[in-house]
Amino acid sequence: MGELCEVNFRLARSRSSVPRARALLRAKLGEWRAGQEVVETAELVLSELVTNAVRVAVPGDRMIGVRIEVRDQGAWLRLEVSDAGDGRPEVRWPGELDTGGRGLLIVDALAFCWGVKERPAGIGKTIWAEVVTPAAVPAPTTVHPSVMS
Repeated sequence: MGELCEVNFRLARSRSSVPRARALLRAKLGEWRAGQEVVETAELVLSELVTNAVRVAVPGDRMIGVRIEVRDQGAWLRLEVSDAGDGRPEVRWPGELDTGGRGLLIVDALAFCWGVKERPAGIGKTIWAEVVTPAAVPAPTTVHPSVMS
């Protein structure tokens, strides 16, 4: 599976779309033989992104777009969730007693990187996150102090 594997699907703006997105992701990653660690992390990240997309106010009966891309035999995964809502999501720091507002905080903690881009048609946005296995990230090179002199 050295080649790129990709799938796109649409979901209704409904709370039931969150577990549906997880199930579709798990099925595809199983088909592509991704490792269990990346599958579990990706499920949580995708759940948070889809939950945010379901909650955002949008015009009409717009659907949520999901794109999953896998490379390097499941070592690198990109998740994209598109919605027609305005605004840009921000990481919040909810209080101890707050019952929500932790979604992007979780994404920020689990994803290798994430961001937001405007959709090509100009309606809404796409939030993307990349999940990688530790083996896919090169270790930082360190220079021994004696080598520096």
